[in-house]
Parts: sequence; C-alpha cells; structure tokens
Amino acid sequence: MRTLALGVLTIVSFGFATAQDTIRQFDFKNFTYPVNGPLLGHDRLQWLTVPDKTNPKRWTRLVNGNDLTKDSSFVMQGQEYTQWSGFKLESVEFADVTGEHKEEALVVLRYLTGGKQTTHYVYIYSFEDGKPKLLAYCHTGDRADYGLYKVYGEGGALVFELFDPNKRSGDCCSSGFVRIRYKWRASRFEAFGTREYGTTE
Repeated sequence: MRTLALGVLTIVSFGFATAQDTIRQFDFKNFTYPVNGPLLGHDRLQWLTVPDKTNPKRWTRLVNGNDLTKDSSFVMQGQEYTQWSGFKLESVEFADVTGEHKEEALVVLRYLTGGKQTTHYVYIYSFEDGKPKLLAYCHTGDRADYGLYKVYGEGGALVFELFDPNKRSGDCCSSGFVRIRYKWRASRFEAFGTREYGTTE
C-alpha cells in the first residue's frame, strides 16, 4: 500500500511539474513590459528594440491586467463616467510563430489615453528555463491608420491584420484590413510574401 501511494504521489508530482513547464501557465496579467518611443501618433507597424543591459527602456507593470490611472470623472443623470489612461491587457494567444514547432505567447496591450487616440503593443514571448523570453515587440498604427485588427500564428508564421487606411471612414474606423505575414529569421521577424486585403467583420 505504501509503495502504491508513493507511486501515485510521484506520478501526480511529475504531472504537476510538466503542466507548469509551459508558457500557457504563465500569468501575463501580472507582468512587466518594455515600452519604447512615443505612445501616440503612429501610422504604421514598427518593430522596437528589445531591451538589454545596454539599452534600458521604460517599463509598464500590469497588476490584474492593467496599470490604468483615473484621469477624470463626471456624473450625468445619476451615473458616473470615468476616463482612464494607461496600459490594459487586451489578449493573450498561443501559437507557433517561429517555425520551431513550439508555442510562443502573443500578448497584446492597449494604451488608453482617456480620449479617442490609442496604440496597440504586441509582444512575442518564447518560453526558456521556466520563464518567458521576449523575442520581439512592436506597436501598430492608430485605429483606421494601420491600427491592429488581428494578430495570430499560421503555419509557423506571425500574421498581422491591420486596418486599411484606404478604406477608412474617419479616424476611428475602416471597412478593410491589410494582412502581412512575418517569418522568424536571424533573431527577428521579417515580412514575406504578398500583402493581402480583406473586409472587416
């Protein structure tokens, strides 16, 4: 009986350790992210320099998915309306985007201003030695001006769908998107293939 109990405990312990040894188990809601350059006024997707000891960057620390600050509030017809600024976790997806047959995390943060302008930052993390490793990150444009529509992995490639400024209906919206594919080459993501165009849902 004792041998059986020890065997079961060993199996359970091994299963728990294995379950934790994956990027899917990591808590990206409570994590620190690098931030580089101006936060607003972007008109395209731009890859940013991954920080190291020689090029320190600004950082934003999310707690429960955000680092929002209350800018102002007002009451109308008995209801309070609040404007917030700062970063908010918008999504975390998992896919092989390096072609190495293992999952990376695609983390999307949205920068809110309390107004209409906004910026999306996309972070791509691999998983090494039990913790996330930042491979690359970028910001997209602002809303209809190549703002983020979707980002995902497909066939070992990283795919961005950005709002098409040629199909815009004002600063906020576009009825179309531009699809751009990226391959992981020489420690960076490089665009490849022909741009594709589609309509938003």
